[in-house]
Amino acid sequence: MLTEQLNALIGADSRVQVERITSEQLAAQPELVRTVGAAPPAGSGVIRIIDIPGVDRQPCGGTHVAATSEIGAVLVTKIEKKSRTNRRVVVQFAA
Repeated sequence: MLTEQLNALIGADSRVQVERITSEQLAAQPELVRTVGAAPPAGSGVIRIIDIPGVDRQPCGGTHVAATSEIGAVLVTKIEKKSRTNRRVVVQFAA
């Protein structure tokens, strides 16, 4: 079921938008940082926000596609319980 949901999100061809906010703006919106231990460095000044409308919006310093369809089909191969509230989802690109 998760594989189907991910592939539907990917196939929707949503545009990936890039915004920039200040450290102060991020501090005023703590809900943007949802991954424990993955907050942007304090005092970095400008924070890059990746927004996939209706899907996700959060700070990120990584490389991103311009649209979700660029990812291609995926297959969820494993879901690991890491803690009471966290799961690791292992995803493989389909051939």
